[in-house]
Formats: sequence, C-alpha cells, structure tokens
Amino acid sequence: MKSLRTRLTVWFGLVFLSLVVAFTFLTRHTLETKLRQQTWQNDFPDHPDWKLHGSFLETEVANIVAEELMKSAMIWSVPVVVLALAGGYWLARFSLRPIASVNRQLRTKDSRNLSEPIQLPEMDNEFRELVKQLNDLLSRLDISFKEMNDYAAKVAHELRTPLTIIRLKVEQAEGRIDPELAEALEIELHRLTYVVEQSLLIARAERGHLSSQPTLFNLADTVRDVVGDFQLLAGERGRHCSLLAVSECWVFTDARHLRQIIHNLLTNALKHGQGDLKVRVSRRPGHAGLLIVNHTSRKTDAETEALGLGLRVVSALLRQETDVHYLRRRGRGYYAARLQMPAREAPNFVQA
Repeated sequence: MKSLRTRLTVWFGLVFLSLVVAFTFLTRHTLETKLRQQTWQNDFPDHPDWKLHGSFLETEVANIVAEELMKSAMIWSVPVVVLALAGGYWLARFSLRPIASVNRQLRTKDSRNLSEPIQLPEMDNEFRELVKQLNDLLSRLDISFKEMNDYAAKVAHELRTPLTIIRLKVEQAEGRIDPELAEALEIELHRLTYVVEQSLLIARAERGHLSSQPTLFNLADTVRDVVGDFQLLAGERGRHCSLLAVSECWVFTDARHLRQIIHNLLTNALKHGQGDLKVRVSRRPGHAGLLIVNHTSRKTDAETEALGLGLRVVSALLRQETDVHYLRRRGRGYYAARLQMPAREAPNFVQA
C-alpha cells in the first residue's frame, strides 16, 4: 500500500477493531467472574423457614449470557468497523489536504512563476515549516533561473555581431581563400548563428518577452514548404522524407512559432533518427494534426534528446501557443511526434 491515506485508514480501522475485540473479551471475562462469585437467594414471606439459594453459574446463566454477548458483539462490530474505516478515510483525507494543495500548486510551477509563493491559508505548525522551506527553495530557483537566462541572453546577443562580421568577411574573401575552407567556415558560422538565435529565442520565452500573434493560415502549405527543404537535406544523407497531406487544413495560431516548431521537430528527427522520415497532415472534424515518424536505434538516448536545444525551443514556443498540443511516443524502432490543434474553416475568399 503506497498511499499514505490508505495506510492511515487501515491503521485506524485495525486499531478500532482491536479495541472492540479487547473490550468484548474483557467484558465477557468480567461478567463470567461476577456471575461465578455472585449468588442469589429468594425468601418467602408466608413461610419464613423457606429459603431458596442458588448461583448463576449453577444455572448456566453465565455461559448463556457470555455467548449472547459474543454474538451481539460480532454482529454489531461489522457496521461499527465499516463506519470506523469511513471515518478514518475522511480523517486521513482531511489531514492530508494541505499536502494535496501543495502538490497542485507545485504542478503549476515553471520558470515563469517561481516567484509566486505557495499559499496554505490553514495549516498546522508542521506544514507551516515545510511550506516555508519550499518557498525559500522556489525563491532561490527563481533567482538562479533569471540570472542564467539573463546571462545566456547577453552572451547570445553579444555573439550575434561578431558572427555576422565574420560571415560577411568570409563572403567578401571568397575569391582569396580556398573554396573548401570558405565553405567549411560558412557552414560552421551558420551553425553558430543558428545556436545563438535559438538561445535568444529560449531566453525571450523564459522571461515572458515572446508574444504570440495568431493568424489564419493553411497548415498544409506551411508543412509542404518546410518539408521541401528537409527533403533536400535528407537526400544528401541518403534518406527519404515523404509527405502525405490534405489539400487544405486551416488553423488559427502564430504561423512563425508553428513553423519554427515543425522545423525543430524535423531537425531532431533528421539528427537523431535513422532511415526514412514520414510526415502526415490530417484533418478531422474540428481537429488538425501533424505527425512526424522516424526510425530510431536502441542506442538513441531519449534523455539526451530531451535536453537538446531544438526541443527546448519547441517547449518554449508551445508554452506560448496553448491551443497546440504536443504528444510524443517511442516504440520499438520508431519515434513519433504529433501536434494537435483546433481546425478552422477556410476563409471566404478561398471558399469562393
């Protein structure tokens, strides 16, 4: 029994049952002792010489009373124990209610609301100290997150200018340096620029400076545009990226953010996956979906993927787009990423 509430309920019921059993046997023992020692005498006023003596034990009243006592105790103990279990469950639930409230508040915590303390209007001294320590911990985490995000944003911002200058100088010196070296330098500069831009995007999202500007657009066209670039990248690696999409699938969200999410998911699939990539855009009544499936090997470390820069950007952008839901599933030899969002009707000018 892993639940503390269940253990407290069972413990309370067992204690109550033990008390009932102990009280019943103690009552029986006391009653038998009294009946053995106690005698009775019946006098007859009309005949003073007549006296009738006896004891309860000799008439076996003691055994009869004891048996009836045990039967009654067994019969009444069942509903009493059930009521005791119900009362114990309620008492345990009421006593653990502050812990449930703390858990609910902790589940809503992320890097954007760590400064909001946990509130418990009514709590005992034991819970008061626990809540105080948790709030102190959240406060320290909030300071650390802000300092880390500020530092990352400043470093990324400072790197943008020198990277741009180096890239421009490499482009200007294209005819004076070895072409292979120039191409290698441009590739590395583009990679570093991408890392810097993604870091800035994460920093802005973590600080709440990233705003959403939803528009109505055709998801199928956006996916075709992004997948077209990745079909070229997959072809260079001897892989194939296939697309199965409906002709129209209109959604209302931030097109830039969703495009970035799709780009990062495909990048992650191309980087960590194996074999062909399969992309599908589907529409059901009221729902639009995007599915990306790629093959994986057992050596792929899911934890390493979860800590990657691309998926961090996806998580940051998904916090801005609350209507877009991200689902992941890993099976034997495959990895699937799914985006789900509400579907909208096509605009009038398209319908016409």
